[in-house]
Amino acid sequence: MKKLILCFLTTLLIPLLAQAQSDVNSPYSIKGQVVDSLTNETVPYATLSIAVSSTPHKAEKLLACDIDGKFETVLKTPGTYIITMQSIGKATSKTQFTLTEAKKKMDLGKLYMTEDTKRLGEITVTAQKPLVKVEVDKITYNLDEDPEAVTSTTLDMLRKVPMVTVDGDDKIQLKGSGNFKIYMNGKPSNLISNNPGDVLKSMPANSVKNIEVITEPGAKYDAEGVGGIINIITKSALQGYTGTVRASGSSTGTIGGGAYVTAKIGKLGITGNYNYHYRNSPYNDYNSYRENFNSNEMKYLTQDGKSKNKGPGQYGYLELSYEIDTLNLLSLSANRYAGRSRSLSETNELMRNADEDPVYQFTRNSNARYTYGGNELNLDFQHSTSLKDELLTISYKYNDSPNGSSNNTEIDGILNYNDRLESTNNDASTSEHTGQVDYTRPLSKTQSLEVGAKYILRQSDSETERFINDLPVTDINADFNHTQHIYSGYGGYNLKFKKVAFKAGLRAEGTSLKVKGDNEFNADYFDLVPSATLSYQVNMSQNIRLGYNMRIQRPGIWYLNPYVNTTDPLNISYGNTELDAEKSHNISFNYSMFTQKLNVNASVNYSFVNNGIEQYTFIAPDKPGVTQTTYDNIGKNRNIGLYLYGSWNPVSVFRVYLNGGMDYRDMKSENWGNNSGFNYQAFAGIQYTMPKDFRINLNGGYYAPRIQLQGKSSAFYYTGITLNKDFLKKKLTVSLSCQDPLWKTKEMKSTTQDANFYRQNINRMTGRSFYVNVSWRFGDLKSAIKKVKRGISNDDIKSGGSGQSTEGGGA
Repeated sequence: MKKLILCFLTTLLIPLLAQAQSDVNSPYSIKGQVVDSLTNETVPYATLSIAVSSTPHKAEKLLACDIDGKFETVLKTPGTYIITMQSIGKATSKTQFTLTEAKKKMDLGKLYMTEDTKRLGEITVTAQKPLVKVEVDKITYNLDEDPEAVTSTTLDMLRKVPMVTVDGDDKIQLKGSGNFKIYMNGKPSNLISNNPGDVLKSMPANSVKNIEVITEPGAKYDAEGVGGIINIITKSALQGYTGTVRASGSSTGTIGGGAYVTAKIGKLGITGNYNYHYRNSPYNDYNSYRENFNSNEMKYLTQDGKSKNKGPGQYGYLELSYEIDTLNLLSLSANRYAGRSRSLSETNELMRNADEDPVYQFTRNSNARYTYGGNELNLDFQHSTSLKDELLTISYKYNDSPNGSSNNTEIDGILNYNDRLESTNNDASTSEHTGQVDYTRPLSKTQSLEVGAKYILRQSDSETERFINDLPVTDINADFNHTQHIYSGYGGYNLKFKKVAFKAGLRAEGTSLKVKGDNEFNADYFDLVPSATLSYQVNMSQNIRLGYNMRIQRPGIWYLNPYVNTTDPLNISYGNTELDAEKSHNISFNYSMFTQKLNVNASVNYSFVNNGIEQYTFIAPDKPGVTQTTYDNIGKNRNIGLYLYGSWNPVSVFRVYLNGGMDYRDMKSENWGNNSGFNYQAFAGIQYTMPKDFRINLNGGYYAPRIQLQGKSSAFYYTGITLNKDFLKKKLTVSLSCQDPLWKTKEMKSTTQDANFYRQNINRMTGRSFYVNVSWRFGDLKSAIKKVKRGISNDDIKSGGSGQSTEGGGA
């Protein structure tokens, strides 16, 4: 199979390389080198603008030199041109040259620039921005410079971001860890973090400007997440307006559409986005096998059936920004994500004894409905002063996240099993109120100080009703309430001196916890959370960084909810109301090299946690036919990983990229076994721009089985081809794509085992699928809106759990 993938990609790559080479061999070309007139040293990354001499203000070409000041480019026609050179600290310089039929190629040699003796005011340099940018504590992926972002979703683009991976179930990992938080515009978004796959698939990538990976969260961030923070920066509104409308459909039964608009009228800026989708996936087959080592009567369980999911989802946000005056800014934003998922399954279940004789058999038809989403409201006031970068921000945030479900399960007994109709309804949600004050003050040109204080009131509730054959059943913890009061303060110091940058901070967090239900208790704890980052700029294109941080994760409603999901009565799951916050430590070393054509980022990370919240599965002696799945603070985890990102852009129309990593994970639990091994994944792709505004994108990925406490998940692999074409002056874009053209169906296999049992699940999913996407852009923009630079960041919740789902039986 791997050979087929390799041959497939190679066959597609050869003609692209040939065409890219033809671009290099264009008949008219120039090259040269920009140097300092006094020292004769090269001027790295000088910005060049080439225009016809008769129209000097209309640039025909914009480009930047490499680290050695060298450049080379092609021009379409002969003529007399003016090349304008700009670089910070240098006076603007111009040179004229002429290309003719007799002299199609020209070496301009050394082009000299002089020091600018005048005091520089604000300048604007226009050039192609780098695809990836490295700073002292984060890496930024620039979606504006990726042509595939025009018709892709934000989830698709995440696969390209350094140190981020997305598997076949749309589960996101950062540096091999699921312990991270997702922000939008510098503020945490619980509605995205709770349902990242669904939300980010609903968000068009052309509404996003940058995706930041904050690998070393400083003291201003809540103490959450081993991996760090993924911050999604949406596009700001400009003077005037612009917008996009889009529609899409697929052969797998998904349709969708949406609109994005951004506008600025005077001092008021408005940005809005709305997207709707409806999924109606085809039925997928599954089977499960389980062996109980401790029971001869309930020895072997087999489950065979099919399942499907369908339902609507919608996502939208609205942001208003008002510039009261030059020093004061008011911002109001609202986000909403709402979805309803209906899961249908039909299963035949057979239990056999040690002699493989049938013990009982029944069929199960389940109809489960899940409500998910969230609402967020943010209000920020920012005050700046005449001192550059001095800011005072006062913020309020409200958030609520419903997480309800209902289920109807009909069981028809075939052998030694009673007919039963079971109905359950669980109403669960989390709400938050947060107030925060942040203050930043420069101490000098190279130093700054930041301080802040914060308070969070977080309440999680769950109420459960259950009926069997229309008779009510009382559950333990049917009415559950979990309240947290979190208070914190932080101080941070930043230093940048020549090529060295240093950030250090200390955060103090206190928590008061109160739980009501069948098991009531109170708890209080206090933590000091340090962080530090040191970076060194080797030269204009290379940077190394060393960082340490301690993080805390408090369990969210996914993990706490005591609701018992009995959709599959032989594989049940529930949360744990007594979970404690987990604490982790992370050390990282990062090297980056970014030039005009080649980008490389390599990172080595080591992390450990001694009370990790882990999912575990067991068979109780009094219920030998049922596996139960829940959570506890049982994990002692050690993880060391190497992650690599590379992008090669030999000519402007062609790019090859690779994003992958490998880590070794050692997981230990006193009662639930040990497991260790390597995890690795790789994602690669090719982007090529053809004549007449055609663009082709090819990509593929492989994810090895993931190591878990009691087993491992399935390997995952995929390929994709996308063809885009622009029409009507690039305002209309049509995209056609095929995912997994080599496989009609794909098989996902996972295993769970310990000393008492072994279980294997196999799910067969649709492979080959086709998609069409149409988008239309309109409007005109002139000047940018201001946004607040600070905001509330509630990133202390461990989210993304699956306490409401079961692994067996395809439920």
